[in-house]
Amino acid sequence: MQIDIIYTTITGNSETIVTALDDEFFKQGYEADIHEFEETELSDLNKSDIVVIVPYTYDKGTVPDESMDFFDDLNTADWSNKVCGVIGSGDKFYGKDYGKAVEKFANQVKKAGANLATAPVKIQLAIDDDDLPTIHKFVSELLAAKN
Repeated sequence: MQIDIIYTTITGNSETIVTALDDEFFKQGYEADIHEFEETELSDLNKSDIVVIVPYTYDKGTVPDESMDFFDDLNTADWSNKVCGVIGSGDKFYGKDYGKAVEKFANQVKKAGANLATAPVKIQLAIDDDDLPTIHKFVSELLAAKN
């Protein structure tokens, strides 16, 4: 099974999420390939069975600049054969804009026809031990949807 995790980070918070995801996939018997948005084209994911998107949110709910091309390319993508999950960091300080990039990416992959197999997840800043059960559930639901 081909599993790809696509992310971007400024503060390192998204990297902590990616590491936790990678560890959880490994615990469940799978290896994931990890890519940054700026180095990834949609065509790079043609053979992907599961795609996990890990954006951060900044400013007033803005999708990261580093992921904008990828985000826009999803407008013309056919991901009907893909299982997808979206999980990302944000800061509750921003109130109603907390984690908005996660919501925006979730809507975008749904428009592309992907099976959004688990609810989008927002992580307050960096991941901690309290978030690990959420990561386990997230990965388990993705794998169950593909198996």
